[in-house]
Amino acid sequence: MSRLQNLSHIDFEDLSRDIAYAETNMRFSAFRTGPDQGVDGRHARAGLNVILQSKHYAGSSFSDLKKAVRRELAKLPALQASRYLLFTSQSLTKAKADQIVDLLGGHLNEPGDLWSQKDIEAALDRHPEIVKRHLKLWLSSTAVLERILQSGLEAFTQATKEEIQAELKVYVRNLSFDEAIEKLNTQKIIVISGPPGVGKTTLAKMLSYSYLNDGWEFVAIRDLDDAFERIDDEKPRLFFFDDFLGRIELDKQSLLKRETALATFVRRVRQSKNARFILTTRAHIFEEARLLSDHIDDRRFQLAKYLLDVGAYTRKIKAHILFNHLSCSSLSNNHIAALLQGKWISRIIDHKNYNPRIIASCSSDCIDDMEADGYPQYIFSSLENPDTIWSKPFRSLDMKCSNLLVSLFFSSQYGVSIEHLRENFFDMHRAVSSHYARSTSPSDFETALRMLESGFLSISGQNVSFVNPSLRDFMKAYLIEPEFLLLLPAAARRADWASKVWKHAKEIFKAHPERIRQFAFAFQQYASRIQDHPTQDPEGPDDPWGPQNDLAVSERADLLIEWFEASEIDDYVHLAIAVLDNADLKTRSYRDSVELAQFYWSADYILPADHDLREELLDAIRQRFCIAVKSGLSLDDIVTVVKSVKEYMGDPTPDTVEEALSEVLDYEFHDTRAAISDLDTPDSLQEHLEHLEELSKITGYSITKARAAIEDKISMLEEPETPDFSSNVSKRASETDEEFTDADLRSLFGNLRY
Repeated sequence: MSRLQNLSHIDFEDLSRDIAYAETNMRFSAFRTGPDQGVDGRHARAGLNVILQSKHYAGSSFSDLKKAVRRELAKLPALQASRYLLFTSQSLTKAKADQIVDLLGGHLNEPGDLWSQKDIEAALDRHPEIVKRHLKLWLSSTAVLERILQSGLEAFTQATKEEIQAELKVYVRNLSFDEAIEKLNTQKIIVISGPPGVGKTTLAKMLSYSYLNDGWEFVAIRDLDDAFERIDDEKPRLFFFDDFLGRIELDKQSLLKRETALATFVRRVRQSKNARFILTTRAHIFEEARLLSDHIDDRRFQLAKYLLDVGAYTRKIKAHILFNHLSCSSLSNNHIAALLQGKWISRIIDHKNYNPRIIASCSSDCIDDMEADGYPQYIFSSLENPDTIWSKPFRSLDMKCSNLLVSLFFSSQYGVSIEHLRENFFDMHRAVSSHYARSTSPSDFETALRMLESGFLSISGQNVSFVNPSLRDFMKAYLIEPEFLLLLPAAARRADWASKVWKHAKEIFKAHPERIRQFAFAFQQYASRIQDHPTQDPEGPDDPWGPQNDLAVSERADLLIEWFEASEIDDYVHLAIAVLDNADLKTRSYRDSVELAQFYWSADYILPADHDLREELLDAIRQRFCIAVKSGLSLDDIVTVVKSVKEYMGDPTPDTVEEALSEVLDYEFHDTRAAISDLDTPDSLQEHLEHLEELSKITGYSITKARAAIEDKISMLEEPETPDFSSNVSKRASETDEEFTDADLRSLFGNLRY
């Protein structure tokens, strides 16, 4: 397949003008006088009137091309061209080329003014700088696609080669791409932010492709621990953290865990010559995180300055996005014709809710059964109410399928293993089906999984996630009926799933305290099982840093006390104490130590001073906290834990807590050589010293001895010079703020008629 086939009509016009300029040294301007003028480029200077016409007919029949050329013949006399250049992406034999030349007669000065696929490919070989400017050309090469597929990026985004090519066909390069490349090359870090569906992940992928093309390694991360392990100053590596703050809302627990580590890793990237870091997040989530996190809004950290909002598309870019999706779709000519009637195109382009994700959904194959006359209204209605994209297909599902999607919604927003999804599904499915008098079958889970794959679900290995983030958005808005939601608490099997049901109910019914109280009562049956699932894989090593299996001890106890606060049921307090005392529930060092400090304050506040179980609960929290602190913390984690203790457990700090912290601090400040034995680069040692300096300020410990030990080791290490890599994608000509008129719209979309 020719790489030209991945170009849209617009892309091919741009390419034709670039080649014509490179070959003739005549710069061609796009001709914008309206529809049907037969001009895609004009060079008018020094008495010359050179007209360029492009016909993107790769994959079409030769007869289609001839018909298109005949249509142009009637326009040519009026153009009074001194020279006429015709570019076509179709492959022509000599005999076919001669037919086109004969057809155009005297309008071609010479046969060489007809450029077919073979001529264009030869010109690209002569002018590689043109290929570099047109990313769809170099991304379409077999070598680059194989590099992408082997890099891990598409394993992360779960796309195939065909899906990459399909995405390329509809992609519209705009200023955000060039700005992002510039930021990455100069500042090394970029946060791509914007509303849902504006193309954050698509832009991040395109940036990643460009770096992969230049020999960089790609590292997709879901956890910053992975990033620290993979960064290497001698190897150019691009790190990609998609939705690093949460998919549809801020994951405050993840932020709590990540904020210090994120600040440290950002500094590490900025110090390295051969590291780049791409992060994506929704704009409102980022702003909420800045309010909550000292690190994300820290002037020294300056993550905000890397922000790039990709939601500000010009009218021209919006038009090109719609055009590309329509031209690559399997919509019938009748559907396209209906859309071109009246002012539908401008109403869609100018809609306040215009969104590339909605445009992609409205031009997909799933609307095959829609009558052509109703198609324009369908797109417009989808923009008026984006939920309509998922509402109709979701409501057509049978109960086992809809129940599986509900089960997935209350699982991790980053996806869940098939095993855990099955576990969450069965009790919920039976409870809901029984309530609505529907039968169930043991095979319902496997059947529903097969039916939903691709259309609603994405399955990669053993991990299941929503096929599109907008489906999760729809589910959140859809799940508001109390009768249905109240069936879920008793059907919970896992603590993390129960926690998400509770969180959703609190958000939906925050203005109705009696309803929230009703939900707190409904969790009593599950609460008796809250200790059943281990905090980490029981078959894995006894490692406080190992993979998490279910909610940490602190999170379960906190959840139980929330239910107590809403219901005043003392059994919840008894169960919280039992969870904290349960030695079989392994401690999660960092999460439990920070969470327990905050939990101590909330428990102290929630339980009345005269409550019989108050002191027993506070003592259980203190004891579990000491276990968490002593089970191993990194130095940046210790800083966060000490701050949390001072804020939530101080005035005065309980003796047992003070003793546990002193043991950890003594080791860091007095046995520094042992503490830094595994650090082997000046950068990592310098970061360690910065953390100790901060810790010294908040604890009063002297840093003199520790600083000397660290500086001695730094002086012993020599940091080798490494080459400084960057991506060398050529810039496109800047978009201007020129008006893109309705006449321009008609001219552009008129290409879809044939």
